[in-house]
Amino acid sequence: MTVKPRFLALVAILATACAPRSAATLRPDLTGPAALAAWTLDGSGSWEARDGMLVLAKAGTPTGSIRRPSALAILPMEPLTRATIRAQIRSTAAPTVLQRDLEVIFGYESPTRFYYVHLSGITDAAHNGIFLVADADRRRIDDGKAPPQLRDVAWHGVRVERDGTSGVIEVYVDDAATPALRAVDTTIRSGRVGIGSFDDTGEFRDISVTGSVR
Repeated sequence: MTVKPRFLALVAILATACAPRSAATLRPDLTGPAALAAWTLDGSGSWEARDGMLVLAKAGTPTGSIRRPSALAILPMEPLTRATIRAQIRSTAAPTVLQRDLEVIFGYESPTRFYYVHLSGITDAAHNGIFLVADADRRRIDDGKAPPQLRDVAWHGVRVERDGTSGVIEVYVDDAATPALRAVDTTIRSGRVGIGSFDDTGEFRDISVTGSVR
């Protein structure tokens, strides 16, 4: 049987259309007065961009009909299905705040639909885990057994690996070889990424995002 050139061309076009589209690594510029304008701010926290950092200078207050983080900064970008998110983070909450927290956001579809990694100074039902907000109060999706990851005011490196197709989420802290937190969930397949806190203050620098949009 002779395969017609037009058929082969159609197959090539369909293969290209169905293939995942890689996204270049995004490193947001955190210098200069216009840096903050590049982010979508969600919640009641007060943000600043200074000295190469994005700074959550005033903590937000959780409000609204569902329980969810109160201060998020989201990158305007195509929704990613697979993503690697890296950042240096530092809590600036008072040393007496045992529940201090900072977050990495992913799968962000709207203010009521996203995932977040919650790193904290304690581990309990609401702290130090991976959570889902899906038009309802945030819900923990990891096993809740990880040791606390944010016990001090030092800088910590965080890497989040997320595959929206398989649902696997892994969180690495300070270049550890094994994930500090892990979960599997496919409620939200793709979305934007960002940073934030439930109700504390902190600083973020050296942020980068690499992934694919399908």
